[in-house]
Amino acid sequence: VKIAQQPTGKTFSDVEKSDWFADAVAYVTDKGLMNGTGSDTFSPNASTTRGMLMTVLARYAGTDTTGSKPWYQKGMEWAKANGVSDGTAPNANITREQLVTMLYRYAKSTGKDVSVGEDTNILSYTDATTVSQYAIPAMQWACGAGIVNGANGKLNPQNNATRAEVAAI
Repeated sequence: VKIAQQPTGKTFSDVEKSDWFADAVAYVTDKGLMNGTGSDTFSPNASTTRGMLMTVLARYAGTDTTGSKPWYQKGMEWAKANGVSDGTAPNANITREQLVTMLYRYAKSTGKDVSVGEDTNILSYTDATTVSQYAIPAMQWACGAGIVNGANGKLNPQNNATRAEVAAI
């Protein structure tokens, strides 16, 4: 018997109800996908590490990541076992293109249709040519599926993904 998790209703001093990411932060914290960074902070503008994303995706897939030593170990093992990541550099900040690539791989591993990106033209973004070769199919999928919309006509693939962006995506 699966018991529905009750919303925590947790609030953070650094997340205002009017922030574009407020609903996303409430969702990921209520579902136990992400935690705060302190007793009452979420740090929405802080960079996300590769280990954080591996752990979030593992939790989303239903993996219990509690008691992991180091804290990202179970998430990293899950990511490697499921072809989502090679598990390297868990403490390194994750770029936006690495983020969508892990999401793309996760979607494929769960049998989701990722063909929406095959015909998506990302060349309308002024920095489309800066997307790494390995990340092009994932970025096309993310744009085609409406997961990534860009900012000011740019994809910013090499920029670090913030915690707010990860929560929203």
